[in-house]
Amino acid sequence: MIGLLLRFDYTPMKREAYIIYKSLIDVLTTYNVKLIGVIPNRLDLVKSVIDTLDGIILCGGDNDLDIDKDIIKYVYDKDIPCLGICMGMQEMSMCNTVKVDNHYNVNHKVKINNSLVYGNRVISVNSRHKETIEDSLIDVVGKSFDNVIEMIEDKNKLFFVGVQWHPENINDINSKILFDKFIECTKKRNMNNCIKKMA
Repeated sequence: MIGLLLRFDYTPMKREAYIIYKSLIDVLTTYNVKLIGVIPNRLDLVKSVIDTLDGIILCGGDNDLDIDKDIIKYVYDKDIPCLGICMGMQEMSMCNTVKVDNHYNVNHKVKINNSLVYGNRVISVNSRHKETIEDSLIDVVGKSFDNVIEMIEDKNKLFFVGVQWHPENINDINSKILFDKFIECTKKRNMNNCIKKMA
């Protein structure tokens, strides 16, 4: 069971809505997993939903909410596999230092070092963001060649990884590696939970 943290936004008619990108759903459905939208409203209700999950994805978006930080802390403390995309990565950094950095539909290279997902390599990614982080309490393992933080990881967790780019919009081997690793870790958590229930 994979949770997708829905993002607050406005429709073209200026109505308030919670959204999720279809491209992300399309990628995840290829893994034959169950998906559930996590609505960031009352924290006690959100926690009860998160407790049923094997993993969660912090989706990209334009509007973060105060409750997001509490959700991320809960996920982190519970060691639930977590993948942050774009704004999701910025929130996972646990820092408030962001700067305006408009990059739309820009393809560029990211140098990755000592990553549990990628090891050491240079990969091609896309950019579609208005802000970037200047610091991170989570280990920085990837930067662009103009020194933008592009990937963070906590190696002490089962899977706590954030990327500044949008892997759901890149149909290549590196995106597959990232999603494969995330799904693999959600299955490990599911297996561990099953063993605990049987004990």
